[in-house]
Amino acid sequence: MNSGDDMLLIHAALDGELDAAGMLQLERRLAQDPALAADYGRMRALHEVIRGTIAKPMAPAALRQRVSRLAHPSEPRVTPAWRAMAASAVLAAGLASVTTWLATSSTQETASLTQTLIADHKRGLLSGQPVDIASSDRHTVKPWFDSHFALAPQVVDLGTEGFPLAGGRIEVIGGQPVPTLVYRRREHLISLTALPAGTLRSPGTQTVEGYSILGWRMGETDYWAVSNLDPSELEKFRQAFETAIKGG
Repeated sequence: MNSGDDMLLIHAALDGELDAAGMLQLERRLAQDPALAADYGRMRALHEVIRGTIAKPMAPAALRQRVSRLAHPSEPRVTPAWRAMAASAVLAAGLASVTTWLATSSTQETASLTQTLIADHKRGLLSGQPVDIASSDRHTVKPWFDSHFALAPQVVDLGTEGFPLAGGRIEVIGGQPVPTLVYRRREHLISLTALPAGTLRSPGTQTVEGYSILGWRMGETDYWAVSNLDPSELEKFRQAFETAIKGG
């Protein structure tokens, strides 16, 4: 059993209440305790599902009408000139902030997705259970995904190219379950997540926190591969995967 302090630390992390030092402490505890890492993974997945499926409470209609009347009285009020100027300045600043956000939101979304994919890969390694179904046979892994998803990912065996299939798992991204294939390269693992086309801003490889992450698009699917392999090795995997898919 994990200590009460550990569970409080996990809940605080999931609620966004930990500062940088607290997150560092939690990461150290997860690295030292595989059971705690597994608990954290399960609670994080549950937290994502709950956040994505439970609707936010809405105030009763009568209360909303009262608040609206207070905010917008029927009789016009005279606003001093200096207040009008200040309001104009605030509005201009707000519009500038919105414009900046619109210009950078796609980059921020991609960065957030990247961090989520890396965290999912690390959690699989720390928990000691990187797959929900362990098999090197694509005829076993593919039906398993078919039973969970209306549009399951294509599964190919890349053992002859040096990337044997290890199995698959289900991750939760943005409150939605998504399929992740797992391949091996010697002692390394590769997590390959399939997402609907539109999540990829610019294809290519990047290195984040010591992990290589490679994104590319095939048809209506965006593929994201994460591993601690060298980027050139991950590129070889992509080429082998694409060749196998195109070859049927």
